Amino acid sequence: MHWAVQMLLILWPFFLIVGVFLCLHLITMCTGNSAPGWQLRCTECDRTRDAGEAGVTRIGAASIGKVTFGYCSECQGFRWIAIERKPNFEHASE
Repeated sequence: MHWAVQMLLILWPFFLIVGVFLCLHLITMCTGNSAPGWQLRCTECDRTRDAGEAGVTRIGAASIGKVTFGYCSECQGFRWIAIERKPNFEHASE
């Protein structure tokens, strides 16, 4: 088997993953806000921040009780950060 075909067989998962993230990045750039209606909340001090400002991308997302481990600038430490819908946010129908 030719070496170029072998390299393609080995590297196709990498190119697939890069392609998916590139598509998500382009969608985010075109839509402006990458996470409309979502916020991040520190589970210790309840400080909130807009998810789009924090660089979070949520495309077609829906969840109940989503948390991630992250840094809170208010607490000055690593905490569990809840990703949740903003209260009183009405989804704009297009």
